[in-house]
Amino acid sequence: MEFGAVIISRVARRAATKTDSRLAARLAAMASLGAAVVHFAVAPTHWQEWMPSGLFFVSLALSQLIWAAAMLVRATTPVLAAGILLNIGAVALWALSRTAGAPFGPHAGEAELVQAADLCALLLQIYVVMGAAWVWYRGHEGEPIPAFANAMVFLGVCAVVALASTVGVASGVRHGHHGPAAAEPNHHGPTVGHADGHHDHPVPAISPPIIESVGTPAVPAPVEAPLPPAQPLDDGHGDHQH
Repeated sequence: MEFGAVIISRVARRAATKTDSRLAARLAAMASLGAAVVHFAVAPTHWQEWMPSGLFFVSLALSQLIWAAAMLVRATTPVLAAGILLNIGAVALWALSRTAGAPFGPHAGEAELVQAADLCALLLQIYVVMGAAWVWYRGHEGEPIPAFANAMVFLGVCAVVALASTVGVASGVRHGHHGPAAAEPNHHGPTVGHADGHHDHPVPAISPPIIESVGTPAVPAPVEAPLPPAQPLDDGHGDHQH
């Protein structure tokens, strides 16, 4: 009887580890990993614009990476709270920079452009907040999920996270975060393009020749002599002397 109770308790403990909250914790960790990858990709662009901005994105990416590892090891209450606060702060700062502009820096008060990298990171961070909050609320009291369904859901979400991370990285590397600067005037005159794909080269401006008037009287043009009248041709049919 006691042996049967031990077996039942072990099975119950194993089933408790396969709950929806456990799956949500792993998915939140994968989403945090994807957001960290996107932030690592856009950090060089921000670094070139303003070094403190680049440091901020590197720090944010490292924090999200460390939090993802902590969630995979053990989803404790302090870890869940730290992930929720970190990503809510990142989302709020993103919304502020895309509406009213960053509160400080060289582009303070200037709203930044919304790009694919921003949207991918935003969706991943929102899911991190939702997943961490769900794990905090449910704990390990959810109903067990079959292993096959667990694996399918996990693989599907990993594919979505990988796609979002790829799109975000590609967008963050190719584009900046501010509008194009005003075109500067061209001080080198017009340019000429080449068919072989080389860059255009400036063409020096050629001033028209200056013709100076000379104070000499105008010489009239020579008058051609009239041509002599044409003589009739002898066709051989006139009168001849015999």
